[in-house]
Amino acid sequence: MRFENERLSLELSDNTGVILSLTDLGSGIAYVSRPAEAPFRVTRLLGGRPVPVKAAECRACRLSETEARLTWNLEDGSTLTAEVSLLEDGAAFRSHLEAAVQSEIILVEYPVIGGMGSWADEMQMVHSFATGLLVRNPLQCFKPGEGIRYAPYPECFSGASMQFFAYYGLNRGGLYFGAEDGESHGKWLNLYRNGDAMEAAMMVLNEDMGPGKPVCAPYAFTLRLMKGEGWFEAAERYKRWAVNQPWCAMGTLDQRPHCQWLLRDTGLTTFGISAAHDRSDYIRRYHRDAGTSVFHILGPDWTKQDFMGQCPATLDEWLPAAFDQENLKAIREVGDHFAPFEFDFLVHPKDKDADRLAQSRHIFPPQGQTYSCDAYGFNMLCPCEDYTHNLHVERDRQIARDHGVDAMYYDISANNLLHLCLSDRHKHPKGGGRHITRGYQRLYEETKEACARESGCYFPIGTEMINEVFLPQLDYYQARAGARPASALEMWPYKKQIDAGEAELIPLFAAVYHEYGAVRMDGWGKAVDEMGDLFYDSAAKIYLWGGLYELNYEYSPMEAVQGKETRPEEHYWRFDQRGYEYAPGRLRYLGQFAAMRTGEGNPYLAYGRMMAPPAIGAADAPKHYWHFNHGKPEDFAGTIQLPAVRVSAWESGLKAHPGYAVFFANTELTPQRITLRLESKDYPKGGSVTLLTGFGHGQTPERKALGVLDGSMTLELELAPRKPAMLEITPN
Repeated sequence: MRFENERLSLELSDNTGVILSLTDLGSGIAYVSRPAEAPFRVTRLLGGRPVPVKAAECRACRLSETEARLTWNLEDGSTLTAEVSLLEDGAAFRSHLEAAVQSEIILVEYPVIGGMGSWADEMQMVHSFATGLLVRNPLQCFKPGEGIRYAPYPECFSGASMQFFAYYGLNRGGLYFGAEDGESHGKWLNLYRNGDAMEAAMMVLNEDMGPGKPVCAPYAFTLRLMKGEGWFEAAERYKRWAVNQPWCAMGTLDQRPHCQWLLRDTGLTTFGISAAHDRSDYIRRYHRDAGTSVFHILGPDWTKQDFMGQCPATLDEWLPAAFDQENLKAIREVGDHFAPFEFDFLVHPKDKDADRLAQSRHIFPPQGQTYSCDAYGFNMLCPCEDYTHNLHVERDRQIARDHGVDAMYYDISANNLLHLCLSDRHKHPKGGGRHITRGYQRLYEETKEACARESGCYFPIGTEMINEVFLPQLDYYQARAGARPASALEMWPYKKQIDAGEAELIPLFAAVYHEYGAVRMDGWGKAVDEMGDLFYDSAAKIYLWGGLYELNYEYSPMEAVQGKETRPEEHYWRFDQRGYEYAPGRLRYLGQFAAMRTGEGNPYLAYGRMMAPPAIGAADAPKHYWHFNHGKPEDFAGTIQLPAVRVSAWESGLKAHPGYAVFFANTELTPQRITLRLESKDYPKGGSVTLLTGFGHGQTPERKALGVLDGSMTLELELAPRKPAMLEITPN
């Protein structure tokens, strides 16, 4: 059965329903050159274990010139029905499974689109794993079975923060894949190597498990043709759909209530400074040397939490809080802000309230059945249960009332976890899916409202990692991948490829959603020279991508001052002593970017819409690093080749300040020359072009008029060593 229009040809097997071929008629490229092993995969529970269910018979029915229905009778008596539609620039797939009375179907993987080889010198895959992963020539750097085989959604640590991915030849065409689901249904978005070809598949979670329960995907999974112009092309394609979904209904940051001190005043963040011991000298030092207001996520030791297995369960174990008052005094004196670190759903139930805690426990699938690179070996509370809700809201309300906190931060929270709970006694169906997501959303909303009533102002909350479905609830998030390869945690499955330069973090989430929130905190840095010079690239990249750099103190001591550093017995993790001396020059380097973000760059880097960066012809340079801020198995050092100059482009997100800006950062110790070409079609509201340099605490940037953009303009710029620069294009 063949379907064809002016742009593409799609052929399905009448006997099996598998996709036989998919051809771009304009270029003649066969994107699918041979069929996958099977058109679908169905999994049922049998004796408590997942087992595959095969097809016994397939019926193919052509409904029109552009539509077909495929029906498979399965060996267990279930029936899977799919509808395939030819689109102007691609195809759409829908599926519905009616389970046999005795069968408990848990997963349906459809469509399976295999046989995608190479058709260009450089093939690339882009995925919304974490907040954006780019892999070059995946058929060369992945072995069979590797890639992104299981990417649960919504899940940002070991899965997908958005619902799309792409596979293309650079400037030679390719395919974009996306699930058009605005209701947050549980799913997996998979792109991996199968044999000697790439394979794409969407896997649907049964959100109401049980014998005879159907599995339905009430949305389309689409594939569409791409030009192959790069990852930004895929991001723009998804964005046209995504910004019209419920999670963007509140509007952009310029249109909705938000935290002004976080967006306008804050230029730097810290994470994990001990909350229970006096670190006031460090707090004052960071503020002074960076010359900016700092947002501190104080460590978990303000209550019975640590990184070695200790966590409160009941309200009277959480409270009262024990913040060191010298820390809070210093934060207020210098004009900084803070939030306490919370493991908000993680519990270690003991005798007290053990029954209610056990009844409210989130039941993850057993190890090996999560269909994820993560085992989710956590003892968590389910967000749909009243006990969880009441504990969460009341605990944080009291903290906001009694301690004047500026925000709350939640670790190992909704963005790190599989939204699947196997309890059949909770206030959600077994499986849960979107019901679990909505439970988190409601809990965040009501906690935020309770804290706002106590504080008398807008109250921001943030989490570890981010997902699109939580944009209305969350104001900021903590990440670490911006420091890769000098970091661990998210992106860890692709450390080998990143270290080798075969893969890299890309600002995919920012490209789609930056003007809708939330603020990224990233860097996993230390103000010590031993970190190496990758520090300068990581900081530049994070700021130019719209984030805030983060100094991190989770797994290692604070910097030594005159040979004295913080002690492990005064910390929530028993780190090794290091003795690395504080390097104030690194704070001054960060301060340049902080001044740019909170000053002239604020309409763009805090509120703006990310644009595709211009080509600048920057050379690569070696960057040395040593990552020691983690457990001993994660200590590693090395050298990686990266651009000597970072660049990003933005449109202002403030109506009162229209325009565009291109940001540069020379991360080397020598001047760097770049060439860029500006086109009016790319900056249609633009006019006057001005170069701003000399950012820093107390400095007024130097402004140099470069002319008016009218058609095209070619600029040659010399960038000073380890300094940012800003090219602003504003209406005349």
